[in-house]
Amino acid sequence: MPLVDKKYIGQILRKYRKNLNLTQEELAEKIGIAEKHYGKLERGTFSPSLETFFKLINILNIPISEFGLNEIKTINPIMELLLKEIYSSDEKDLNLYLNIIKSIKDYNKK
Repeated sequence: MPLVDKKYIGQILRKYRKNLNLTQEELAEKIGIAEKHYGKLERGTFSPSLETFFKLINILNIPISEFGLNEIKTINPIMELLLKEIYSSDEKDLNLYLNIIKSIKDYNKK
């Protein structure tokens, strides 16, 4: 299965990065990791964390089907936008979003 093949993932990342004319350094900076670490992802030495994986496929515009997975489309376009935002967010932003949602739910209960 391609998703667990580190070398395959690295090949896909390299292909899409080069298609966008990004250097490893530029892409690493965009996703918030060291260039050295990103290079290891492309060489297939490491697998990306789930957070890093979603940042990469979002920035590089890689269809999830490239990794042997089916993309699940929701009926609600607002939900799709929210999910895309969540997948491309860092831990700080995710905590902020969660607190906002909790505050809105608490407000609506009143």
